[in-house]
Amino acid sequence: MATGYEKINLIKSKLKTPMSVSMLSDALGCSPRTVFRHLEVIEQENCGLRKIKREGETRYVIQVEEQANFNQSVVKQLEKIKRNLPATSAPDIKTTKLLDKVIGVLQTTNPDEFKPEAVTTDPDYVLDYGPFCDDKIQDAMVNRALKAIHDGFALKIRYRPSTSEESIKTCEIFPVKVIMRMDTLYLVAGDFDAKGEQVFKNYMFEHIESMSETNHSSPKFTFDARVHYMYTFGKYTDEKIKAEDITLEIRNKWLQTQFERSHFYPEVSKRYDRSKNMIVDLKLRVTPDFENWLMGAASDIRIVKPASLRERIKQKMKKALAEMEG
Repeated sequence: MATGYEKINLIKSKLKTPMSVSMLSDALGCSPRTVFRHLEVIEQENCGLRKIKREGETRYVIQVEEQANFNQSVVKQLEKIKRNLPATSAPDIKTTKLLDKVIGVLQTTNPDEFKPEAVTTDPDYVLDYGPFCDDKIQDAMVNRALKAIHDGFALKIRYRPSTSEESIKTCEIFPVKVIMRMDTLYLVAGDFDAKGEQVFKNYMFEHIESMSETNHSSPKFTFDARVHYMYTFGKYTDEKIKAEDITLEIRNKWLQTQFERSHFYPEVSKRYDRSKNMIVDLKLRVTPDFENWLMGAASDIRIVKPASLRERIKQKMKKALAEMEG
């Protein structure tokens, strides 16, 4: 007689293709109740078990060939990021090691060899970006959000807004992505506006006080991180601010390197003048974080256009200088 462990492994081998409980019951020669019990054990392993609807019934699947093959485009992008890392600092070295691990998991195209690892954020993996970075992220909460995204369920969260004028609120959201942006970790949630068009909102993990998964299914969203951050310099994604055409002259070699590695969307147009200064053309929303960055790099950057932005930065710098001397 096969042991429970052997039956669980047998179920896993069957779940390369979507199968219902009744199909598994017939294939294994056991009752549906036994199949349910084994599926609960497999689900706890976090080995990639998914529920899908097919032909009016719930079916279970772990991995299929199509899902394994599409990873290759992601692998190529990760390898490109790895090549561009200087690996001269501790954070870059740690990032390179993490990329090697992720690439190794995604590289296989053979579904028999594909063994998805449990989703986890390693508490020993720390990237210190300085005194203003967010360091209050709870690993369990991040994993809970990722699980809800994978399973396709809504989350109930208790959220504390950034401004003190707004009160703490409890709401149900449809999680779509977990994104690190400017050293801050966000949970991106989808919704629909009055016209029925999909919209997305950022929730800072640092401000989520509690989180629980519901049994409400999430609608299907089409999310593109590039479009979500279109015309964005830093953390601001406010579409009420109109995007402007901006041209900068970058004189500092280090700053030029940063623009070479940039991920703006739309992409930055770059060229060099006779003095080997980089001329960059961007289309961005002029937000407070962008203006503050320009002020901090003013000695190495000349604002070619628009003239209104150049004048605004000049006035801000004059005011800051006057306050320092006062």
